[in-house]
Amino acid sequence: MIALREQDGLGERELRAALFCAILFIAWITFKPFSDLASPDTLELADGRDVQLYVAFGLMAAAAAVFVWRSDRAGLAALATPVNLAFAGWILATCVTSADPSTSVKRVVMQICASICCLALFLLPRDRAELARLAGFVALVIVGLSYFGVLFMPDLSIHQATDIGEPQLAGDWRGIFGHKNISSAMFSILSFIGLFVLRAGRKAEGWLIFGLSLVFVFASGGKSSTAICLTTIVLSFAAARIRNAALWWIIVITPLALLTVFGLGGVVFPQLKALTAALPVDASFTGRIDIWTMAVPKALEKPIFGHGLGAFWNTAELRFGGDDTNVWAGNAAHAHNGYLDAVLALGLPGLLLLFAAMIVQPARDLRRVLARGDEPALALMFLQIWMFSLYLNALETIYLDRANPSWIAFLFAVFGIRYLAQFKIRR
Repeated sequence: MIALREQDGLGERELRAALFCAILFIAWITFKPFSDLASPDTLELADGRDVQLYVAFGLMAAAAAVFVWRSDRAGLAALATPVNLAFAGWILATCVTSADPSTSVKRVVMQICASICCLALFLLPRDRAELARLAGFVALVIVGLSYFGVLFMPDLSIHQATDIGEPQLAGDWRGIFGHKNISSAMFSILSFIGLFVLRAGRKAEGWLIFGLSLVFVFASGGKSSTAICLTTIVLSFAAARIRNAALWWIIVITPLALLTVFGLGGVVFPQLKALTAALPVDASFTGRIDIWTMAVPKALEKPIFGHGLGAFWNTAELRFGGDDTNVWAGNAAHAHNGYLDAVLALGLPGLLLLFAAMIVQPARDLRRVLARGDEPALALMFLQIWMFSLYLNALETIYLDRANPSWIAFLFAVFGIRYLAQFKIRR
């Protein structure tokens, strides 16, 4: 998509478009849409049950690498920044010290494949118009399938009282996704895509995606995603127009700071707990406090290298190995805080590198893009996905979560921001 690409060969444009759609369909729809949450299989540990996903991402990564290497090699050089290389190197180093090296290596392989797919997403479409057309098509398919499920397969698209894991979520919409938290996050991201498609000139299609996605966010019952989605939309339009650097940083970072101080901060600093309790919010953050209280000491046990990717949550040792797991926190899929999970997996140095690679560097790139005024619709979409992910990671875990749909969207945005800062889009 950058201006350095040569003319596509015969049929290559169609192949690139097909690969773009395949990556997002497999990442966002997965091989298990409309999962049956009343099945006992949902209680099994996840390890070893994702062979299809690994194979698919491996094949797509290989195809994406061929296309990018042939025509967009300059894009790869743009991503090879010192901070990106340091972050990747640290992740590899923690495999050696991992509590479960084989699991961590598998997770790293998946991360590599997912990253290659995501760095290619921006480069595969021929131009801006094709990116809007393909992104709109993928969004409409996901929206359509989810509404079809709600209307005609509600037992597989809406949480039921018969769900084994969390029957208290009965009535919350989840569509094709396996949980209402994933659904609310993804439909928030789809609403941002709808705004991009709308501003790219495909008005009817864009309004349809945006409107139906927002309705689904509300119907999912995901209070965190709903509040963060609306906040992101408002603040992103302001951030896209502000040129003062200090004010820009205040607008962008304040929600993350507040969520961290009043959320996880109450566990790390007990004096903040009373302050949080005085606020008109759920002081337990829907039970997250139990998870954080259990996870923070575990993170401090290995503050340098962490436990390793995939070597802490969803393990038999955590679920059955100690007295402090006799509460639901021991059965959690993750820490419900991406920053805490980064420390658990990669240690404090890993968290610092994540901040540098995923927050500071994209912010600087965004400032350059917004100051130039290039590609306002595309820049706004990437800004919204990036801001939304920063905030949501204070209450959920997206960072480094293998092929998590929201993680794929976040990587797409981060790489896209980097490309926008370095190159001009083909016109």
